[in-house]
Amino acid sequence: MGYASRSGRARTSVRDPRAFACCDRCGIWQNHCNLQWQYDWAGASLINKQLLVCRGCLDTPQEQLRAIILPADPVPIWQPRTENFVVAESNTRATSGQDTVDARTGIPVPGDVLRITQDDKFRVTQQTGEPPHGTNQLPGTDPNAPGNSSPGLPLENLVVPATGPLGGS
Repeated sequence: MGYASRSGRARTSVRDPRAFACCDRCGIWQNHCNLQWQYDWAGASLINKQLLVCRGCLDTPQEQLRAIILPADPVPIWQPRTENFVVAESNTRATSGQDTVDARTGIPVPGDVLRITQDDKFRVTQQTGEPPHGTNQLPGTDPNAPGNSSPGLPLENLVVPATGPLGGS
């Protein structure tokens, strides 16, 4: 028949008596002087969780529970000078020099011509695409194409036309 000590891992001594205590995690008897308080992060400091645990059950404080401490904002400069964006903004841009050809698109760009933005607000420029002495003043459109004479539905339809049956019969 086997023998198991009822005092667990605690040591008994007649010359140096020590108190027994039970580990709050594993429940094994230890000497009270060998148990430690369990600490964990809460915000910017460690707090006592009020658990007395043995060396095997002691956990390191969880860093994910630690508060992030951000440094202070830098001190702003005294009397800053910013750019006057209202005066610097312009909606037109002039090209200068001889007639050139755009290397990427091959579209001739006439020299000394004002180029304006598409909506007079944003600086997205649009090249005219007009060759010297050409007839198309609106790039990307064909004045002879059907439907370009008036806005709306193509060929001045007022309703969407119905289609016939699909198939070969």
